[in-house]
Amino acid sequence: MVYSETFKIIEDMDLFLVIVGFITGFATYMFVFAKKNSDDDDSILSPGSNTGQKDIKPLLINTLNEMNCEPVVDEKENNRVDFTYQGQNFSINIDDNSEFITLWYPFWSEIELDDLDEVSRVSKAINYTNQKGIITMCYVINNETNRLYTHSQATFLFNDYIPNLKHYLTQYLQWFFMARKYFEDTKMEIMKNELERK
Repeated sequence: MVYSETFKIIEDMDLFLVIVGFITGFATYMFVFAKKNSDDDDSILSPGSNTGQKDIKPLLINTLNEMNCEPVVDEKENNRVDFTYQGQNFSINIDDNSEFITLWYPFWSEIELDDLDEVSRVSKAINYTNQKGIITMCYVINNETNRLYTHSQATFLFNDYIPNLKHYLTQYLQWFFMARKYFEDTKMEIMKNELERK
């Protein structure tokens, strides 16, 4: 299969922020893990004790406002923030006990379940795309609507130790678009190969 040049750009992009994020996340995890397992301070293990983690929701909302994304906290799910970026809808799930967030790009593609050839292409394209980057794709089948919906997600560290959070989050959002383009290019390549075999 001919690889799209889209993901080759990732090799040339500034991955420094992602690496810093992972290192900081690992260090944060080890610090919290060490404190929880310390025998010297039983108060750390008591319910309601402060583990040193900060509430990242205000930090996330401020960052999204700086990006002109107009974030909205979901009324039913208080730990979900919805926003629009470049005309596309995104959601971020926040865990109160973690500095990691999960960014979702939901429902960006849909097809009829009756089109079995297209369902097969989507499945294959998702598998190829998941091998090529840090964005994970999945599909969900809704039998009531008789449709297959495609979603993308990534889980990563988000705290105030990361320099330039606006650029950091923007980079992840751009990777979602790049992953979608790679998926679409791959699906077209699969279709082209099918036609050549006929």
